[in-house]
Amino acid sequence: MEYQIKQLSYYAKSILEALTTGAVHSVYRRTINLTNGRQLLSLQTDRSPLSPISLISQLTADEFSTLSVKTGDEVRFHKDGFTICNTARNPCPSYSFTCRASEYYELKLSKPLDTPSRLTLTASIQEAILNANTGGFAPLFSANTGRQLMPDPLANWNVDADDSLSLVLTAARRYILQCNNLILDRKYPQAALELTRLLGLGTGLTPSGDDFLCGVLAGFLLSGSTGHPFAKHLRDMLADKLTDTIDISAAFLSCALKNQFSLPVNRLYELPSPKEILTSFETVGHSSGTDTLCGILWSLAHI
Repeated sequence: MEYQIKQLSYYAKSILEALTTGAVHSVYRRTINLTNGRQLLSLQTDRSPLSPISLISQLTADEFSTLSVKTGDEVRFHKDGFTICNTARNPCPSYSFTCRASEYYELKLSKPLDTPSRLTLTASIQEAILNANTGGFAPLFSANTGRQLMPDPLANWNVDADDSLSLVLTAARRYILQCNNLILDRKYPQAALELTRLLGLGTGLTPSGDDFLCGVLAGFLLSGSTGHPFAKHLRDMLADKLTDTIDISAAFLSCALKNQFSLPVNRLYELPSPKEILTSFETVGHSSGTDTLCGILWSLAHI
């Protein structure tokens, strides 16, 4: 059986072309992750949000669920796609996926916004987060500001506040505040180290802390701050600590360190409305999209 890959990024295409053999890394309801032990690609259902490592198939969620694919199944890559093979341990039919008629996307962030656009985007993202109901880190960036948009969305935070935040959110708030204070003191290596404590923090397919850090890296690019000492230290430390989190998160962080981000992040260049931003990012995981937005907001507001 052969199926069509409808959409993928040029970054994913470059990975596909370099691979020869691999295996199924993990299987979820709408995603089958493939790996050769170093690189990871995500085969996904039709209409899934496009990330740098996505391979968006023609299959609906119901059709996807009928595939008899198991973790460890052999994958053979070839010029125009790949085949998930039947083996002795899984004698089900082989499934081939072709990229011959695929639509390709450039998902590399490459230019900063000008100051008026950056300020407009910052306000729009903050309003989007104020209206988010996805959980994750969103409560940290909305509960303390009411409905008032502020230049610093964390201005009213109190690290010792006695509130109803979960243990994860309490820890995240403490790390971010300590990072803020160290940045103000221009202690950039220490500040970067503090923010890397978010690696692996949270639950789900990709922990909220990792999604937030991806957003921070996107914010550096959108604001033109990649040359800031803090940004340089954080990028270097994250590159050294990718093994501190799960494989899927590490793959997305590795993409972010190469300036590769999801389609919703790339569309921020168009300065969409708060409603459009929220609609676009809420399609990404349970809270992954809004966690990424929180990271972008923090980065735009602080660096």
